[in-house]
Amino acid sequence: MYTIVDIIDQNSRIDTEVITMKMGGIREVRSKFARYVGDSEPFLVTRHGKVSGVYIPLESPDQLPDDWRREIGQSLSFHFAKLLESRGITDRDIREDFRAFRRHRRRR
Repeated sequence: MYTIVDIIDQNSRIDTEVITMKMGGIREVRSKFARYVGDSEPFLVTRHGKVSGVYIPLESPDQLPDDWRREIGQSLSFHFAKLLESRGITDRDIREDFRAFRRHRRRR
């Protein structure tokens, strides 16, 4: 229920800080998802004892710092690209699918 975090400041000094945070394995989080997400505290999701994700509840998502938004966007882009590549989906496939969707929507 806690984690140790190493914080590196501008002078490259490392400070160690203990942060209290809920932790749960993927199965536990999945079975108790509503309770975990309904709480106002962040929590770590673990897989085989290693952290695989972090949930941070946002009171106002618009107040998320820009550098965090960029990092989250880059991470999501990377993972989506890997997923699409593993399924053999190309940029051209996505564009053609989108055009077909738009044509179909216009016919309504």
